[in-house]
Amino acid sequence: MKPNIRLALFILVVAGMFAASLTGPASFAGPDRPDIAALVDRVEQERLRAHVDAIDEPRNAFDQPEALQRTAGYVQGELEDYGYPVRLEPVSFSDATFPNLIAVQEGTSCSERVFIVGAHYDSVRDTPGADDNASGVAAMLEIARSLADTPLPATVWFTGFTMEENGLVGSFNMAMDAAEAGLEIVGMMSLEMVGYTTEEGDFIVVLGNTASVRLTGAYRRAQEYYVPDLPIAILNLLGNGEEQPDSRRGDHAPFWDRGYQAMMVTDTANFRNPNYHEPTDTIDTLDFAFMTNVTRAMLATTVEYLTYDGDADGQPDACSGPLIATPTATPEELLEESPSAIPEAMPTSVVDVDGLPEASGGAGDGGLSGSFVLWLAVGALVVAVAAAVALRRSAR
Repeated sequence: MKPNIRLALFILVVAGMFAASLTGPASFAGPDRPDIAALVDRVEQERLRAHVDAIDEPRNAFDQPEALQRTAGYVQGELEDYGYPVRLEPVSFSDATFPNLIAVQEGTSCSERVFIVGAHYDSVRDTPGADDNASGVAAMLEIARSLADTPLPATVWFTGFTMEENGLVGSFNMAMDAAEAGLEIVGMMSLEMVGYTTEEGDFIVVLGNTASVRLTGAYRRAQEYYVPDLPIAILNLLGNGEEQPDSRRGDHAPFWDRGYQAMMVTDTANFRNPNYHEPTDTIDTLDFAFMTNVTRAMLATTVEYLTYDGDADGQPDACSGPLIATPTATPEELLEESPSAIPEAMPTSVVDVDGLPEASGGAGDGGLSGSFVLWLAVGALVVAVAAAVALRRSAR
C-alpha cells in the first residue's frame, strides 16, 4: 500500500471515529423490540467460514457461469433451509441471465415497507472472491439465519445480487423496478467485502449519503452498544457521492440514485486488501473474528433501525417516519451511467465525515446539533492532517 493511501485511511478513521464519539449511545426501543443482545450472540464464526468455503471459487456470469449458478443455488438453498420463501428475479445483461435472490420476511406492523440486507454473489473472472464478495454473502446468510424466528415491524428482504462485477446490474434492476412500482424501501444495507484486516487496522467503514443519516445513525447506535470493540469510520457523503465517484462502487449506489436510504459496509477493498480482484483473494487471507463482529453489528443495526422509536410516539420510525432524511436529486444522465461507471480506485481524501444521529425524531442522542458535530469532525480531520505532515517532515 502506498504511504499516501495509508495516511488517508488513518485520517479517515480518526475523523470518522471522532465524529461518532461525540454523541452518546442512546436507543429508544419500540414497544415490540426483541432482545438484540441475544440475537447478536447467535452469529457463529464457523458458519461464516463454512459459507465462504462453499462459494470460494471463480464465479463470473461470462467466464464461469456454471460456478455462478452453483453459488446461486447454494444461497437459495441456505435461505430456504432457514424457512424463508425465496423469490428469484431473473436479470439479463448482454447474453447472460442470472437471478437476484430474495428471501422475504414479512413485517408485522408495516409490511408494505421494505428493508434490504444485500450482498452480491458473483466475482470478477478468474478470482475466487473470498473477500469480494463471499464474505458479504456469508454475513447476509448468517444475519438471515439469526433473524429467521424474529418478527420485525417492516418486511425484510435478504438479497443476493447478481452481476455486480459487470456494473451493478442486479441492484440497478432492483432499484429501478422498485422505484417504478412505488415500493416503499425504508433502507438498504450493502455488505461489500467485510473480512480483510491488516496490521495497520481492523476497522470497518460505513458509507452513506445525505439521504441516509438516519440509517448510518442506527448503525452507530447498534455497534456502539452491542459490538463496542469493533473500530468503525462512519461517513455520509454530500449528495449521492458525485464528488467521490469511487464511493459509488457497490450495490448501494443505484438505491441512492432512486432516492432511497442506503449504505455500504466495507473493509475498504483495495485500500487495504492487496488481493482485491486477484486470484489470491482466498479464504486463508480472511479474518473471521473480525467478520463475525461486522456481521453482529449489521444484525444489530437491522433490528435497531426497524424498531427505533426516536419520537416516542409508540410506533417505530421505520413505519411512521419519512422514507428519507433529506431528499436528493440525481440527474437522469447520472442514473443511466451509474451501472458501468465504476472507477478502479477510491479517492485519497473523503472529508464529508459524519456520525450524526437521525435528522428528525432523534431527541436524546446527545444534545449536539448536526452542524456542530460535523464541524468538529472536520476540525479533527485538519488536526490529523497537520500532525501527519509534521511527523513525516521530522522523519526526513
